[in-house]
Amino acid sequence: MLTMIKFEVKKLLNRPIVLVLLLLILSVNYVAIFINSEGGLVQQQDLEMTRREQGKYAGDINEEWTNYIQSTLYSVRENPSNLLSKKEKEQVRNEYLERGYSRQYVDNLENTAFLKPEILNSHQYIALLDAEYASGFYDNAQFFSDMQGKHYRLAYTGNKGESLAAKAEEMYGNLANDYTAYYDYNLGWQKLINMQNLMPYTIGLFLIVALSPIFSGEYYQKTDSILLTTKYGKSKLIYGKILAAFLVGLGCWLLINFLNLLLISLIFTLQGGQSFVQDWVFNFSPFAFTQRTHFLAVSFISLTGVMLFISVPTFISVKSKSPFVTLTISSIVLLLSNIISSFEIDGLIGGIIREGLFFLPAWILVGSGHLQNFNAYYIAGNVVLMQLVVPFVAILVSIYLIFNVYNTFLKREVEN
Repeated sequence: MLTMIKFEVKKLLNRPIVLVLLLLILSVNYVAIFINSEGGLVQQQDLEMTRREQGKYAGDINEEWTNYIQSTLYSVRENPSNLLSKKEKEQVRNEYLERGYSRQYVDNLENTAFLKPEILNSHQYIALLDAEYASGFYDNAQFFSDMQGKHYRLAYTGNKGESLAAKAEEMYGNLANDYTAYYDYNLGWQKLINMQNLMPYTIGLFLIVALSPIFSGEYYQKTDSILLTTKYGKSKLIYGKILAAFLVGLGCWLLINFLNLLLISLIFTLQGGQSFVQDWVFNFSPFAFTQRTHFLAVSFISLTGVMLFISVPTFISVKSKSPFVTLTISSIVLLLSNIISSFEIDGLIGGIIREGLFFLPAWILVGSGHLQNFNAYYIAGNVVLMQLVVPFVAILVSIYLIFNVYNTFLKREVEN
């Protein structure tokens, strides 16, 4: 059996297009690690300065910590050596007046408006501003608790609206009142999550190409009838092909994740694993995750997405007689979410489509988008979180497709 699995793995991987594609996606993934959020190259010196400055304020976000941040900021803003000259201050006031601000407003400008550019752009001051924003964690959590509760009570009537509202208020309320957020430098963990966005175009594309001929290639080359007459053609062949597909898929996923972890830990470091994940601009997660547990949760969802990216091409391949047809249909099905999300559709239909995106393979493979907001369903009088439903559905669909692959090829064996 092991010999057969090894043979099938070699058949899948030992093709020029697969090897070239593997090298290409590894190269793209490697380059992406060195690209910052502004599209430029990551500067090691800037990373080290950011890590050092933000690391100074590492600790639990509480009243004492917040007061320290505020007093440190106050001392920076009140230090005369950090402020512009009298003439430069007047120029700043005139600029405000030219932009339409009132004289009263301009005369009461705080020192923040008069800080020297080298202070404003310094790593030290930017780190302080980041810490100051983090001090609003509990207020932001309470705001989302109130907002989501109001939203669900207005959107749905009766027990459904009340139950969904209560669950959202409970989860965000926990963050606001019972959870202790931890502040620290965490750019390495953020980079790991950002790299998930590449998954459909690296691992996903690779698996579509690698797995497309797993059955259809045999049909196309007329070798299936020969294989089915061999000693294990009617027993272990199916298992060997299916296990080979999963070994290739999971192996590729593990390889990419291992390389990401290794390179990012060397370049960015993985400091701040216990820090919070919410930024309250793009990530409104109701979960009391740290950066470390958040990454593990995203990885679990992504793993179920890999299962879909393995089972779908395998299923289409066993139903198709041409690797090209398999490749085309698999690409459309698996990358459908990327096509749909490029269009903006409003109203009820748009809402249904946006909700459906969470269940499409490419989004599941990315994983991170599922944990950025509160989302739940009211099923049989119970509130069930979307973050639990999606992996469950992905696993069920994958199992169903693989059983269908087995039965389809088994039937073909009987017919031959």
